[in-house]
Amino acid sequence: MTTLKLAFSDFIFNRHDTDKFGRFDPKDNVFTRLLARAYEVRVVPLAEAEVLIYSTFGQAHRTFHGRKIFFTSENVLPDFNECDFAISFCHPPDEPRHFRLPQYVFYVDEPSGLIKEPGFDAAAILKTKTKFCNFVVSNPRCLERNKFFRMLHRRKPVDSGGRHFNNLGKPIANKLAFIRDYKFTLAFENSSSSGYTTEKLVEPMLAGSLPIYWGNPEVARDFNPRSFINVSDFPSFDAAIEHILKVDADDGLYLSYLREPWFNGNTPPQWFDPMIQFQALQGFLSAPRSSSPRVYRDRKLRSHAYSSDLHRALSGLACRLDGQLWKLGWR
Repeated sequence: MTTLKLAFSDFIFNRHDTDKFGRFDPKDNVFTRLLARAYEVRVVPLAEAEVLIYSTFGQAHRTFHGRKIFFTSENVLPDFNECDFAISFCHPPDEPRHFRLPQYVFYVDEPSGLIKEPGFDAAAILKTKTKFCNFVVSNPRCLERNKFFRMLHRRKPVDSGGRHFNNLGKPIANKLAFIRDYKFTLAFENSSSSGYTTEKLVEPMLAGSLPIYWGNPEVARDFNPRSFINVSDFPSFDAAIEHILKVDADDGLYLSYLREPWFNGNTPPQWFDPMIQFQALQGFLSAPRSSSPRVYRDRKLRSHAYSSDLHRALSGLACRLDGQLWKLGWR
């Protein structure tokens, strides 16, 4: 078996990224497990590596001159001036150097859990829904999400179990267990970007709660658009809220959503398949590299979703102020 000397850099080690529990272990992760199918993987320091897999949280990768694979589950676009290959959430057209692996994949232990088998009893699930709508968010930085929560909450109270806008006394301990009792879950991404779908959508699906989604304008490429309420399909937030309240009051209409398969064709997208993931990585390791010199530029998270540093700063300030006013009872 061929030995592969592999390094990782610019992840937040032991805290964030590919592991849904908030830890990244450079010696045991999705990449080492996939590559172990065909290689004797040795995780080594950067200076000893043949291949580097790096992410968005630093610049250590700039010192590496070998084969580089960029990975992110954050809302940052790949830059092929600085890497040879990339794994991310986006849909670059006809780009052989890229493999799509959206973040939500890491939050689904078994894709079969999102398949609705023949005989699926939506009515029985509805009987377990004793509460209206929940909202579980800790990151305050989304003006659209904040606004929609306040608007819906004014029409009918929404239980907020995260740190942001919390109205339950303290943050909840288990998100899936919490949302299981609710008919609806506010499932807004941090920002709207083509291809960027996270756990926000699949977690209510796993819990049998109807998602109220906002974010990826291409979400229907991955998920059946008749199985959730997409706020972007409505001309305004007010119109979306009127529809939500109508669905809440009409069991037949609610069940028409819940009976729909989550996935198009009731089939998980190909990137759930470990063999497809492995083949993509193996292809990156065997493909020729560009001889062009690498060009680096400073980038921030969601740099393509905001027009300027000033816009980003002002948006963050507005969101933090929004949360503080909520705590004081002024919003």
